[in-house]
Amino acid sequence: MQKLIIILFASTLLISGCDFVQKINPFASRVDTMEIYQQRQDSIRRAELLRRELEEARREQERADSIRREAEARAEAERLRAMQRYHLIVGAFRNPVYAEDFHQKMLAQGHDSRIIMSENNFNLVTIKSLDNYREAVNQWRSIRSEGEHLVWLYIKDL
Repeated sequence: MQKLIIILFASTLLISGCDFVQKINPFASRVDTMEIYQQRQDSIRRAELLRRELEEARREQERADSIRREAEARAEAERLRAMQRYHLIVGAFRNPVYAEDFHQKMLAQGHDSRIIMSENNFNLVTIKSLDNYREAVNQWRSIRSEGEHLVWLYIKDL
């Protein structure tokens, strides 16, 4: 029994105690600190790259959502404008270039101007479009009382 204890004690010292034994020990884990450091740095780089890609994707999604909301708002505004039946007209032109020039002049003066086509192919320049007849007549009277006599009310069939 004593021999067994001495052999176990000696083998324990030999296996765990010296550097030589640890170098040749196939069961010992060899830790290469530089390799671990490189792996850690690679992991950090991949995580940072993934974070940037996710951030960019989020920004792109926000941009796309913003563009979509703007387009929906414009479409809704156009739909509402198309429903407006009563227009205060300040100019009628056969030539679309003249109509566009006059339209730009009205916009510069602060009017909610647009160009609509009449049934007889005139380009009509509006300064206001409304969906209520009484309101349109009141606006027409108000503008005429301010001294602008070249305004008329155009009723567009829907």
